[in-house]
Amino acid sequence: VTKGEQLCRNFTQLVLQNYNRTRNVAWYAEKLGITHAYLCATVKQVMGKTCGDIISSMVVMDAKSQLKSTHLSIQDIADSLNFANMSFFGKYFKRYVGMSPLEYRNNG
Repeated sequence: VTKGEQLCRNFTQLVLQNYNRTRNVAWYAEKLGITHAYLCATVKQVMGKTCGDIISSMVVMDAKSQLKSTHLSIQDIADSLNFANMSFFGKYFKRYVGMSPLEYRNNG
């Protein structure tokens, strides 16, 4: 395992543990004891995705799962994923999924 691969594993593990608390790439870099730029460059090189892509895919996966498998309100789901408000959550979800959380719950 290369140093870069190990870093990506550590980053992914940290994201799994914290994506519902923070989506801030700089926070992850700080926790890993490296610079934001180094983290982004290494993850992009090794995984072919940006740090933001990896974080958002976990957030969206969790949101989709909660929308389909729970009766929680969209507000409660937004809160559980640490969005400032439902509007921001709705815009974020729609950017990645192509429909609103409610549309996804009803038709997705």
